[in-house]
Amino acid sequence: MKLFAGLDVGQDQTAIAVVDVSGEPLFSTTTLTSPNAIAVALKPYRRSLEKVGHETGMFTPYLHRELSRRRFPMICLDARKTRAALAAQRNKTDQNDARDIAIALARGFRGVAYVKSEEAHLIRMLLTYRRALMRKARDLEMTIRSSVKVFGITAKRKGRRSLIFTMPRRRSNSAVKRLNAIMERAREALLAEATILDREVQALAKADPVCARLMTAPGVGPITALTFKAAVDDPARFPQSRLVGAHFGLTPKRRQSGQTDIGGRVSRLGDAWVRATLFEAASSILTRTNKASVLRDWALRLKERKGHGKAVVACARKLAVVLHRMWVEEKNFDPRGGLK
Repeated sequence: MKLFAGLDVGQDQTAIAVVDVSGEPLFSTTTLTSPNAIAVALKPYRRSLEKVGHETGMFTPYLHRELSRRRFPMICLDARKTRAALAAQRNKTDQNDARDIAIALARGFRGVAYVKSEEAHLIRMLLTYRRALMRKARDLEMTIRSSVKVFGITAKRKGRRSLIFTMPRRRSNSAVKRLNAIMERAREALLAEATILDREVQALAKADPVCARLMTAPGVGPITALTFKAAVDDPARFPQSRLVGAHFGLTPKRRQSGQTDIGGRVSRLGDAWVRATLFEAASSILTRTNKASVLRDWALRLKERKGHGKAVVACARKLAVVLHRMWVEEKNFDPRGGLK
């Protein structure tokens, strides 16, 4: 008999429910959020399990990988698509959520989400840590520059690290100097660690053949290439390259009902960080890059008709499509000159 299991994963505990094809509950329990504990709870039903489902969440990649290695048929469900089904129940508890997830699998629920590889999450961690250090260093710089103004002092950046202070003619306050020195040391320490991560980003992008190929596209550097690679992870999960733009929220929304047909701005669904990175790369194509390319010429023509903002968004969407095609089709890549 085919059985289906649902997991409602929490930080400390996970609710487990097992149902048959008709949705009849057979087993229900709560255990620790650990692959070993979950595997022990499902062990009596392992041979009959057709699918084991769980929603997207912070622990999803870890549990999905570890339970898949133990040969459980894991399925990850998109939490946005299962939200309506779980919210319809009268009493919303962890056990009821786990049971409803199992029932949804038994009835052929199709809202399946992709679980990225460990390599993609490692790249994402590297980029996240680098961005966090840069943001904290910038926050400290803005704090220093705004705080010293009440004492008549102005601070200007010299290069990437140094801050030059312009003191008033009268004798400066020693307490101000001491406090500024503390903040500057903290800022320099953050920038020093960020520089180390910068070198790792550069080395990783240069050594990775996919990123090296993507960086031949106009406006694409190491950060954009690594961000795109980590977000897509497996290009085969997009049967058509034009779906990549929609996946990252760069296509217009549309609401149609009867005679009503409303087209809106871009949906902004998906990964906001990837969307921002593609937008920045597209901006550099229009404003900084002087090298001629088919993509840049197309974006400049669109800019004349639609304006700069819409041209940048459209260029970002088309850049995502181009990067996906460069990844999946080697014939679209010329080692001597990048894009053909």
